[in-house]
Amino acid sequence: MRLLVFTQCDYGERILDNIRLRAPREWEIDGRRLPRNLPPIVEEPEKLMETISLDGEWDLVLYLGEYPSVFSLLPAVIRRIKAHAVICPIDDPSWLPKGLENQIKSELDEMGVTSFYPRPFCSLLPVGVRPIDEFTRFFGAPLLEIRVSEGVVDEVVVIRGAPCGSTWLMAEKLRGIGANEASKKASILVQIYPCLASRRLDRLLGDAPIHVAGRLAEVSVAKALKI
Repeated sequence: MRLLVFTQCDYGERILDNIRLRAPREWEIDGRRLPRNLPPIVEEPEKLMETISLDGEWDLVLYLGEYPSVFSLLPAVIRRIKAHAVICPIDDPSWLPKGLENQIKSELDEMGVTSFYPRPFCSLLPVGVRPIDEFTRFFGAPLLEIRVSEGVVDEVVVIRGAPCGSTWLMAEKLRGIGANEASKKASILVQIYPCLASRRLDRLLGDAPIHVAGRLAEVSVAKALKI
């Protein structure tokens, strides 16, 4: 799979580093840095995109922006390349207001490009779109296998982990924990990773994204333990 990752600040860089570390070797992964200092409204996005090297055909684009103004550049980015699908994670509700998300999705739909906006990123599951489903074989909502010996967690295998890397740390720290307390411990471990998701209330979720990420980790451990 050919994967193009756009980052803006440390949030995106850490995700890109984790994906490069854990993705299959046959994946072709490239990164591009988005502008950090942008006005609230970008008047000429197409002209601004001329300053970024953009070309080629990509199976999947990860767009890891951290400000509404940089998300407004996304349609101009996609016009410069050929992309089959786009993932725009929203780990902080201030990054991409719902109205702007709907506008961007509509523009990408008109270009024939499928886009998804997981809140938070570690909630992503297969969606029936080939490049996204390939990505979620390894990254997205946590999926684990756990071996227990004498009531204690002996081994945790990460089949699919949070793109930020928190699931792999959680798996390491769960070894030696009692099976009956492992799921609750998983939620705590993810939230002190530190998880990249915001502590701000996301009204669409009815909770802070970091709390949702913690519950997703907790549920993944409970399912693996069949409790």
